[in-house]
Amino acid sequence: MKLRNLILLGISSFSITAIWQTPASFVYQHIPQDKVQLHGLSGTIWSGEADEMISKKLSLNNISWSVNILESLMSLSLQTDIKIQDSELSLDGLFGISPTQTISLKNTNFKTTGAFISKLQKMAKLSGDINGNIRYLQLAKGKLPELDANYQWKQGTLVAPIRIQPAGDYAIRVTPNDNGLTAKVSSKNAPLALSGTAKINKEWKYNTDITIKPANASAKGTMNILRMAVGKLEADGSAVIKQQGQIKPFY
Repeated sequence: MKLRNLILLGISSFSITAIWQTPASFVYQHIPQDKVQLHGLSGTIWSGEADEMISKKLSLNNISWSVNILESLMSLSLQTDIKIQDSELSLDGLFGISPTQTISLKNTNFKTTGAFISKLQKMAKLSGDINGNIRYLQLAKGKLPELDANYQWKQGTLVAPIRIQPAGDYAIRVTPNDNGLTAKVSSKNAPLALSGTAKINKEWKYNTDITIKPANASAKGTMNILRMAVGKLEADGSAVIKQQGQIKPFY
């Protein structure tokens, strides 16, 4: 091997080793911290931990990551095994981001609560336990997400804008179709029996066909409230939500 090649190999090896062992705290000091703050950093940028992450809407504890070299090489993007062990959210999966800022999640499981979800949005207040399995998610700028996932809401109640009690179990199964996504909703041992689908295509046009039936006498009051929203109830006392519209890309 020529001397020049040996020198280049040595420089490359030294550079890779130096970057590989760069402390996470050193890198964090040199990036903008106006949106996300990290405390208690340890380890390197390739494998490390943070005691706490704080953003505008949430605070999470016990976060760890490790770059998955094989997945990164195969996908030509940065793929990182990430784990969160917070009292309000636990998550374990593979997080990725490409040079074009396409975000992905693979084989990701999470558990949280309705109270935690209520903090992140103002549309509804929830209670109960929420867990899910995201087999695959890809989020590219301006494009409809690619998603294959299951979500379960255990012993859930809606607290606001209307109150739905007693607690029940609800599920959403999201799968890709030829032109977008299909979400199938269902319920079990719940005051409201839900069934039907919601679809959205690659042009961000959606349509819903969901039936809501009272499963017991306690749900009659709720159905009367729904009647004001849908206009009328069916002969069997159910509400059918058939809507269509257009939404804007959110990323």
